[in-house]
Amino acid sequence: MPLAKSRRPAHRRVTTARPSRVKGDMRRLLDMLCALHGAIHRGARDAGSLVRCAVQAQPDLALPDKALPAMVRRDGDTPPTAAEWKRLGHALEEARGTQGGQGGYLDAWLSELRRATGLDDVATDILGLAMCYRLNGHFEQLWDDLCENRSRGPFLCEDISLLHMLLNRPETEIATALAPEGQLRMSGLMSVDEDGDITLLPRLMALMNRRARVVGDIRSLLLGQPRAATLPWEAFAHLGDQAEIAAKVLAAAVRDHAPGINILLYGPPGTGKTEFAATLAAHVGATLYPVGEADSSGDEPSRHERLADLRCSTRLLRNTSSVLLFDEAEDLFTTGLFEAPQSYSRVFFHRLLEQGGTPVIWTANDVEMLGPAIARRMALCIEMRQPGVAVRTRLWQDMAHEEQVPLTPEAAALLARAIPAPPAILRNALRSTRLADGDSTMVCAIATGITQAASAGRVVMPPPGGDGPYDASLVNADCDLAALAVRLSRPGAPRAVSLLLSGPPGTGKSAYARHLADMMELPVLQKRASDLLDKYVGQSEQKIAAAFAEARDTGSFLIFDEVDSLLGDRRSAERNWEVSQVNEMLTWMESHPLPFVCTTNLASRLDPASMRRFLLRARFDYLTPQQARHAFERFFELPAPDGLDRLRTLTPSDFSLVVRRQALLDTPATPQAMLDLLAAEIKGREGSQTIGFSM
Repeated sequence: MPLAKSRRPAHRRVTTARPSRVKGDMRRLLDMLCALHGAIHRGARDAGSLVRCAVQAQPDLALPDKALPAMVRRDGDTPPTAAEWKRLGHALEEARGTQGGQGGYLDAWLSELRRATGLDDVATDILGLAMCYRLNGHFEQLWDDLCENRSRGPFLCEDISLLHMLLNRPETEIATALAPEGQLRMSGLMSVDEDGDITLLPRLMALMNRRARVVGDIRSLLLGQPRAATLPWEAFAHLGDQAEIAAKVLAAAVRDHAPGINILLYGPPGTGKTEFAATLAAHVGATLYPVGEADSSGDEPSRHERLADLRCSTRLLRNTSSVLLFDEAEDLFTTGLFEAPQSYSRVFFHRLLEQGGTPVIWTANDVEMLGPAIARRMALCIEMRQPGVAVRTRLWQDMAHEEQVPLTPEAAALLARAIPAPPAILRNALRSTRLADGDSTMVCAIATGITQAASAGRVVMPPPGGDGPYDASLVNADCDLAALAVRLSRPGAPRAVSLLLSGPPGTGKSAYARHLADMMELPVLQKRASDLLDKYVGQSEQKIAAAFAEARDTGSFLIFDEVDSLLGDRRSAERNWEVSQVNEMLTWMESHPLPFVCTTNLASRLDPASMRRFLLRARFDYLTPQQARHAFERFFELPAPDGLDRLRTLTPSDFSLVVRRQALLDTPATPQAMLDLLAAEIKGREGSQTIGFSM
């Protein structure tokens, strides 16, 4: 049989209340003491808590000594007499009347918070109570005593009946204000966990603890400094129509104050997601505020703190020309080493996306962590890719000017081609160069080192390019390539054109493809097989799809080098992924709306089904004797010797390579010496060698 609870209060530890942390701002405490006095009987345990609070706070409350119970009853364990209880109530009312017109520090904050977030009277009173608990030592002790009377821990908690007693507000209205969809929790200023414990926005309490004064708009204190754009709009021309669409969507959302507008920027680290967010906001005339980047102490924030910052910022900036930036969004869905898996609610996050009152730009390095359900709730999703050579050249120049690093247009173009680095790496390299008072050579060394480290130590190859300008006279093909280029570059010519260029290495296949792109006035997107093949199953197919998608989005002329590694004959495949890789290529080749070229040295190894996907096919061959003589005279500026006709497998790249070798070795530049170098270069290329036995 359980024991009956004693009516006498349990033994209490002797406590000395901390002095009020907000001197001269006791009106709110007096309001709650008066409300509590009128709601309880003098013999209740809560009456003892009230007496102890009044005794300990007597100097701050300006209560006369005669208003307090007799000395033997001031510990709160012995109930006051009826006369003492009545006298104490009158004294509290008189003190409240004396301080009724005096607004203090806490009142100034509450007034501004109410104006900025639109809280009603009940929500404002609850927020004031919570702030008073954190700032006023007397009230903190009173609340903890009242919780102990109810067998609860000494924490600020969602106790509706106790809040009703202290605030003299209807319980239903208090419950509504504290509900998950209520004003307080939706504002982000307050959160309630599964145990009912109440937590205030850490950033807010940090400001109040530092005695930050409310001067002007409170948003500047809670939001911090906005992020300014550092790159012009033209720096993101490689995003194509997607950037223009984002600008139109964001401009309309800011203008119309449309709810639930979220834009996702995703892609590998360093591709300029944050920079583009700042530039996009500036382009539409909005102010960009980063949220959730640090906690109230300037340290790494938790998931709870990041979301609280977001909800509060969304509320503070509603109906303003502002945009929020939430960087590294996938961190919200990663589980720490000591955290329970799936310790978060995606449903809650979905509602947050749908109900947000301020446009938010989200960035993510790993979009798979977010999941399709979150992607579906975005107003727009943009994949941030590494910019092409032309864009990188412009970025080098713009950033160099901003960082005050001398960089000529020629040096910028050289760096852009040599180092396929994203914007973040370019900026860091230029900043370090400025600090070291360096030049373009130092920039190149720094950017190369950062790029290699960011690629897990792998040496990042520059995009493929030619050895010089395209020379149609040095191309030996089985069709009229010049006429084809003219036909495809005419106004109104079809764009959905696919070409297969096959032939020995160095015969000019890739150079012609780039020349054709120039004739059609299209930017080049060139991919090697090594750029697309991946060691993980399914990743190669994703990279192939991404290459076609990038070409489509940016309006680029797509070139696949070494396509025999991507379109190998499926009849000789030994693994399933070899078949699925070819299937992926064939599917995209059939539906791609823009021109693309595939080059290969081994056309015989291509899957037969791929041949019908090419609208045109051209075979490149070795130079004819007449072309070889022309190449000799052009590259070496010497008359062609008679023995040149015996070298039947020369290519333009052989001449380019020999020129560099001769300069390195300082070989005498005579016709015979050049001929010998060419013969050594093509040695073993003549005919075919039989390996094994022949009958």
